[in-house]
Amino acid sequence: MSFAPDRFSSRRDTLAFAICLVLSVAARLAPPAVQDSVSLTISETVLAPFLALQNQAELIKASRGRYARLVRSRDSALVAALAAQAVHEENERLREILALSARLPAHHVSAEVLPQAAPTSGLMAVLSAGRTSGVTPKAPVVAPGGLVGVIRSPAATTSVALLWTHPDFRVSAMTLDGSVFGIVAPRGTEGPNTMLLELRGVPYRDRVEPGTMIYTSGLGGPSGVYPRGIPIGTVIAVGEEREGWSRTYVVRPAVHPAAISHVVILTGAAIDVREAFLERP
Repeated sequence: MSFAPDRFSSRRDTLAFAICLVLSVAARLAPPAVQDSVSLTISETVLAPFLALQNQAELIKASRGRYARLVRSRDSALVAALAAQAVHEENERLREILALSARLPAHHVSAEVLPQAAPTSGLMAVLSAGRTSGVTPKAPVVAPGGLVGVIRSPAATTSVALLWTHPDFRVSAMTLDGSVFGIVAPRGTEGPNTMLLELRGVPYRDRVEPGTMIYTSGLGGPSGVYPRGIPIGTVIAVGEEREGWSRTYVVRPAVHPAAISHVVILTGAAIDVREAFLERP
């Protein structure tokens, strides 16, 4: 077996070490001007690619840091903007409720719509006022836009309201001038019809044009359930026709239950409230 290549490799390593040692001693003992010149030459030649890579890595690191700070700043600004928008919308709703309360001639109680996770949350709502506030069964529930529903069962401090989306909801209705009367009920319980109402039982000889606002009729008088003049919705189309007998009209509700956070419960006699809603700014 030959060991010549190993001996040659060992000599080469020793020679390289000796050269490096001599160069390091010479560089150490050289004048500062010579040291600076040699250092600059090595930096601009042998070490240039490595220094460039190091500089690029530092730039990438700094860029990532700036990007992370920018993202955090943007997210904070977005959260603040959304919170400000939510507060603004909440204040607008509260101002509208206060304005409606000031205009209503009937006795009433303001209430908040409490959150709930029940499967019937789209058909009924829990309100923050009950018997201790004078709330009774069948008391109308309204918002600044119009009719929301009716109280079904009041407890001591809360109440359950049946919304207009409920299949059992019914209300006697009329046009503003009182020339056309009918019964308003939910149009359907499934699909797109769940968010629409219909005006039923309108005599065939009477015609209601699209865009006409429908109001509660108050036919029961002061002892009735709904006072006269609460907006229910706007006629958007003819639904069904029974030739020579009656027509049914499709009505877009004045109030969407999902868009309300505060309501007014009418607790007094069912007196005419048309002016309170007609004066809405």
